[in-house]
Amino acid sequence: MKAIRKYNNNIILANDQGHEVIVLGKGIGFQANPGDPVDTRLIEKTFIPQETVQISRFADTLADLPYEYILLATKVVDCGKELLQAELNPSVVIALADHFSGTLPHFAERKTLESPLKWDLRHLYPREFKASMRGLEIIRQERHEDYPEYEAYNIALHFINAETDTADMPTTFKIVAITSDIIGIIKESLHINFDEESFDVMPFVIHLRNLVLKYTVNPEQKIRGDDDLYALVMKRYPEAADCCTRICAYLRETHGWEPVRNDRLFLVLHIKRISDGMAK
Repeated sequence: MKAIRKYNNNIILANDQGHEVIVLGKGIGFQANPGDPVDTRLIEKTFIPQETVQISRFADTLADLPYEYILLATKVVDCGKELLQAELNPSVVIALADHFSGTLPHFAERKTLESPLKWDLRHLYPREFKASMRGLEIIRQERHEDYPEYEAYNIALHFINAETDTADMPTTFKIVAITSDIIGIIKESLHINFDEESFDVMPFVIHLRNLVLKYTVNPEQKIRGDDDLYALVMKRYPEAADCCTRICAYLRETHGWEPVRNDRLFLVLHIKRISDGMAK
């Protein structure tokens, strides 16, 4: 591995067997000149951005952040990737490091804060929330401070955002809120209550999250579906169909989009399945 460019004393761009990588390490950039061998003993983290054209911007942004928060963010993200068994967008390290640098030094002022999405994140994104709580434990251990649970909700949102490459943080907020509203409509319409984390319901919650993401990112969906099959299902399952109609009205009136018939068809079938499961 050889140095290509020094960004600061702790961050360099290097060539690793023909691939450009961003290398982090305390003092790894000190007196590092282009072409010099990299002291691999100093490496604490290596980043391989998804697209080569992003490497320079990625490294420039990292170099502007306090190094201690970059390392903390990498530990939290690595933990999240392991627990979620998923690849996260590398930019989540930048987002979390920036967040940590702005909030952790002032945690005493935020101890009493409550997240408006607290319930939604716990129940609609249980895996991400569990990973974020482990991330919070890492922060507490590393910084020897009893940071409030509020911080875990912020970490969870960053994990969710990093799982959906097409979404940004405002979109992630919107997806969580819309999904929660739809769950509420189903419960109210069918006069039922259910555990969003249960084995029977969780597949529907995942389907719903993906559905909301799809339309939030691109409301103009082209595939309409089979009209005859749609009419048959709507007639056969009137309660689930009525619930679906209420959901579509909410989405249309509040967010300016509604699912096409093919997606409504699957929504009705999922609602019917949940309703039948509650009746057992």
